[in-house]
Amino acid sequence: MVQGVELNYQTNATALQMANTIFGDGVTVVGASYVGDNRASAIYSQGDTISPGVVPSDTGVILSTGQARAFTTVNSTQSNVSNSTTTANFGPNGDPFFNSISNGQQTFDASYLNIDFIPDAGVDFITMEFVFSSDEYPEFAGSIYNDLVGVWIDGNQVPLAAGNGDISVGNINQSGGINLFNSNTNDQFNTEMDGFTVSMSVTIPVTPGVVNSLRVGVADVADNQYDSNLLIAADSVQAALIAVEDQVLLRPGTQKTVNILGNDINNTAGSAIVTEINGNAVVPGDTVTLTTGQTVTLNADYTITLLGNSESEDVAFTYGIEADGEEAVGFVIVDTIPCFTPGTLIRTVSGKRPVDHLRIGDLVHTRDAGLQPVRWIGRRRVRAEGPMAPIRIGANALGEHDTLTVSPLHRILVRNATAELLYGTHELLVAARDLVDDRKIRRIEGGWVEYIHILFDEHHVIWSAGLESESFLPGPQTAHCFEAEMVAEITSIFPELDPATGEGYGPSVRPALKPYEARLLVA
Repeated sequence: MVQGVELNYQTNATALQMANTIFGDGVTVVGASYVGDNRASAIYSQGDTISPGVVPSDTGVILSTGQARAFTTVNSTQSNVSNSTTTANFGPNGDPFFNSISNGQQTFDASYLNIDFIPDAGVDFITMEFVFSSDEYPEFAGSIYNDLVGVWIDGNQVPLAAGNGDISVGNINQSGGINLFNSNTNDQFNTEMDGFTVSMSVTIPVTPGVVNSLRVGVADVADNQYDSNLLIAADSVQAALIAVEDQVLLRPGTQKTVNILGNDINNTAGSAIVTEINGNAVVPGDTVTLTTGQTVTLNADYTITLLGNSESEDVAFTYGIEADGEEAVGFVIVDTIPCFTPGTLIRTVSGKRPVDHLRIGDLVHTRDAGLQPVRWIGRRRVRAEGPMAPIRIGANALGEHDTLTVSPLHRILVRNATAELLYGTHELLVAARDLVDDRKIRRIEGGWVEYIHILFDEHHVIWSAGLESESFLPGPQTAHCFEAEMVAEITSIFPELDPATGEGYGPSVRPALKPYEARLLVA
């Protein structure tokens, strides 16, 4: 147990003071307002000294569904006195923004900031670093009491890159998103809350040179009991350094080296280095073992080497970077490989045929290149559990088509006006898992599932059960996600293909969205 010591709280801070505390380089605050109980917001300080391992930065802003001061307590023997902390809060109930993301439940005790700001010229994205904590942990994880954080830009929700996109008790807890969760039920940390996340971030699309509006806050869900808090790091809403999410395909028991800095946005004058893995300070040579069992080693060149465990599972963890005095946090999402399931009807020269009946050389209709011969077919059988469970897309969920079942990462062609507005093209590829709405598109768990991959001379859009989706695209996952015999087959057909990098095959037939981009599109 650790001693309970109260953070320094400035509970009379104005909305503009709070906004200027959390906003940093590349953006200019032009206005701010606060909605909520006047005891539910504060600027906190001395966090690194008083609550190390909990707060996202030494100074920042706290928004609460109770009273901000109740995030910590004063006690000479323990930091977490109660497992049901509920402090009076007269913030708004039934806020329409929070109600819209609470899975049909009423929300209570909302506390949020509205901030108008102007991004500098050339700034298309900003980031924000934060921690979510709650006394709903651990007993109400998976229940309707799913307290949550909401982030909106110009009225559009900004999702988390990990899990189902929610910043909530239900998405990140002791059994889901476990690498991102810290338990405090044994008073290991100086906070009154029973659980909290590691420092996480969201990447927010913005329009440069004009006023953008950010809304960010926290609300109780389904009742007004048990406090939850959002802590936003000082200077973290910025455009100078952004740790962009990395997606990695890793086969169980294999090893892979990833340049996680490669796609980050660095507008500083310095070079970025990796300083943290999942909240643990690291230097080159250090290895961090994730709760899910995988290990992450920081190499001398600031790449990381992942070593998979024996399980087929999708996991997420965070990494922290620094450059020229700026700091940022990003996600690494470790995924499996996209494919069809048996029985899926593929449009061929001889009509619709089940994918498991296709043979090498069969001619398949493609969207852009007419009939193309199948060059390779691969199969694998896995347990249909957790992140390996297939996604069932119900009939006519995305237009006129039959029911289709695919792997979570199998990408579907999506077209609408919003795609043109957000990404400059009306056709995009979106992973099936990022289309799940738990109504017409659902994850199906139980038993075993066989996944089937079909490969052409190039990446193509084909018709599967009447829905346009992708063929297999060899990428850097090829050498890690297939048995050696399968890799040998593929490289014998495509000798120019480097299975370690994916180079030598060709590009994706359409732009493919990351999870946070996809959720903006389908919100």
